[in-house]
This record gives sequence, C-alpha cells and structure tokens, in this order.
Amino acid sequence: MFTEEQRAHFHERGFAHIGKVWSDERFAQLRQRCTDITQGRVLHPSMWFQQDIGGNEYKLGPGGKFQGPSDNYRKIEGWEVDPVFLAYMQDPVFRGITREWIGESVSIYRAMFMNKPPNKGTVLPYHQDGGDGWRLSSVAERDFLTVWTAVDDATIENGCVEVVPGSHKLGLLSKRGHTISKEHESKHAENADSVFLELKAGEVVVLHNFLLHRSGVNETPNSRRGFSVCYINGAIHRTNDPQKKPFPRVFGPDALKVEDAEARMAAESA
Repeated sequence: MFTEEQRAHFHERGFAHIGKVWSDERFAQLRQRCTDITQGRVLHPSMWFQQDIGGNEYKLGPGGKFQGPSDNYRKIEGWEVDPVFLAYMQDPVFRGITREWIGESVSIYRAMFMNKPPNKGTVLPYHQDGGDGWRLSSVAERDFLTVWTAVDDATIENGCVEVVPGSHKLGLLSKRGHTISKEHESKHAENADSVFLELKAGEVVVLHNFLLHRSGVNETPNSRRGFSVCYINGAIHRTNDPQKKPFPRVFGPDALKVEDAEARMAAESA
C-alpha cells in the first residue's frame, strides 16, 4: 500500500514515487522478456504493435500485428496475455494500492509498452488519461490510476515523462480528445513549475489519471522503454459495447491467472 508520505504526495501533487517493486534479478527477467517480444523471440498473436515515426509533431504511425524484429516500436499493447508481465501487474504492491484507491474488483483499461527509440521518439503533448475517446461507462476520479515503470533509465535527455504537479485537481479537461486544448495548455501548463519524472530502471511512479503530463524526444543513443498500466474499476465497460463486456480483470473475482497464460503460450507454441 501507499506509505503515509506517498499517499499525501499523491493526493496533493498527483503522483507518487514507489521505488522498485521487484528485485534487480527478477526485474532483469522482465526486461529480457520485453526484448524477446520486440525481437519476435516470444510471440503473442493478440498483441498490437505501432512503429515510431519520430518528430517534434504529434503524428502517429499505423498499428497492427507484429511487424518483425525491431527496436523502433513506439507502443505495444496487450501485455496481460504474457505470464511474466501479468505476474508483475498482479504484484501485491499494486494489489494494495489499487484496493485502496479503486476497490476490490480491478481490471486494466490497457497494459502497454511505450518506447522512445535511440535518437528518435515522438513528442507527446500535454494530455490527461480518461477523456471521451476512452468511451468508459464511468470516469469518476477514483475509477482509475496509472502505474508507470521504467524498463530503462528514464532521464530528461531521453524523453522521460514531464508532469504539472497538482493539475489533477483541475478535473478532466480533455473530455473531447486525448490532448488538452491550446487554451488549457497556455493557462495550466506553459508557465507551470513542471517536474521531470527521472527514474532508474525498475523504479515505479503512480500517476493520477487527470494529471497533466507530456514527454519529448530521445536525444541519446539508448532506448527509453517504459511499461504503463492503467488500472480501472472492474465494473467499467465501454459505452459502445452493447454487451457491456468488462475489461481484463486482474484483481478480484474472475481475475486472470498466470498459470492460464502460461498454458495458452504452451498451446500456441506447440
């Protein structure tokens, strides 16, 4: 669970540093799994891949199935199907934090790999997570939170996440789109005392979904990989789904099981 200090920081500033959840040895296995997936040594047919096109404008390339071994993937979604990453997402530390903030039944809106390739990366403007584009049946403040883990060291030079402390108290500004308006950016972000969330590989930061955040390009010869999980209330569904199908459950009744993911992998590789 949050310590008292972390809890106070999260409520007041909109984020909290948790430190390392897994040992260096165990986290090295997760890092290796990340590389194995981007290089095609481990394949999950249901994962979604997007190449990085780079640049100082917010332009995104197409996405789809695995496109071959590459260090150039910007985003990969669907990591809950992998037993190594599912075990990480279901760590007791995250169970405690999500139980306190969300409740007993917790799903994931998305589990995704975010990358700034060496000497590249795409600028991500100031935005919040949870606007109308997410099509969620509920967007109350305590319906969700995001856990961001540094797979590699995250620094200012390689495009780490930058946040506007306290901006979560503004509520959800970006209701009609992913990014906030120019007017909101000018009013709430341009002259704000922003903070760069520099992290060592394996370190974790918990983010309030309404917190204004952005990231720049990678000006170094090394990748800046991160793993982002948005945990949500297990009762939430997509508003455009007539069957009201829940998102993948990770805590509570009918939660995904690591052993099931392992068995599925074995069957797919047979």
